[in-house]
Amino acid sequence: MLGVLVVGFSGAGMTGACGSNEPGPLGSGVTPPDMAPECPASMEKPCMRYRIPLVGNPSTDVALRAKYIAAFGTACYMSEANTFDCFYQKWEKACADAVKIGEVSGNAPYDEGYTCQPVGNGDYTLQIGSDVANTLTINYQAAPRQTPLIEINGVPTEVSGPYRNLPEPQELGPGIDFYKKTLDKNGKLVDQHDLILQVNRDAHGGKIHSDLAGFIFPCEKGKPKLCPEPDVLNEPADWRDAKAEVHHVVPMKDKRCCPWGTNSNKNAVVISHKLNDHFTNNDPPVEEVLLVNQIPPYTP
Repeated sequence: MLGVLVVGFSGAGMTGACGSNEPGPLGSGVTPPDMAPECPASMEKPCMRYRIPLVGNPSTDVALRAKYIAAFGTACYMSEANTFDCFYQKWEKACADAVKIGEVSGNAPYDEGYTCQPVGNGDYTLQIGSDVANTLTINYQAAPRQTPLIEINGVPTEVSGPYRNLPEPQELGPGIDFYKKTLDKNGKLVDQHDLILQVNRDAHGGKIHSDLAGFIFPCEKGKPKLCPEPDVLNEPADWRDAKAEVHHVVPMKDKRCCPWGTNSNKNAVVISHKLNDHFTNNDPPVEEVLLVNQIPPYTP
């Protein structure tokens, strides 16, 4: 069992989720337990979102980047190409934040009171000064993938969980579930999800154990009482909270409901339904990543 770890409400924020950590297999008709209604079950390719034109160079200016994040929240992120931008699902929210860019960047504030005007190609323009020519453009474009590296003590860190030595599935990529085909130790084609659970079961004498046993988190969302993640899962068998689930450490979808975490075995851990529901698609807390990366690899 892992050492007890207390994670409060700030560690794995309690905001609404977009993504699913363990969806049912395609065609199952089962709604994933942590799929919030604002995120569609289908994945957009590419993921089209509204980008506001930031001032300055927040990709390299850490202090400026922090200002934008403080002002605009999870709309803003570093991409896997090391670029920093703010993308929105709704043009209305993009317009509301765009007018604040001047002030947030430390430059002259933009004029308020103007409304966004559609261009006709998906983009919008917003007047930000008394001159009608003084406008900015909100572009409707493909949003780059958020970096899957988690910053730990200032170092971008890859998630490398206990199933990292298992053969990768035939279909691998961001936003994909753990139900793709892969080969087991006998060369038989099986579901990746089933293989992960079987490897865990084999390593523990026939019972599935949580890879994050001892992890402390709120017993109920929004309430202060804390509960530990159990060691043995699926006991009792009819208790949904104890159901063993395969969890994407870096969630399938980011806060913009765009593809994010992959179905690589490195990104998988087995935990209870209750803990999986707690994580939903919040950015993985540093404490979780540290624990996951410290677990010895299972034997394929």
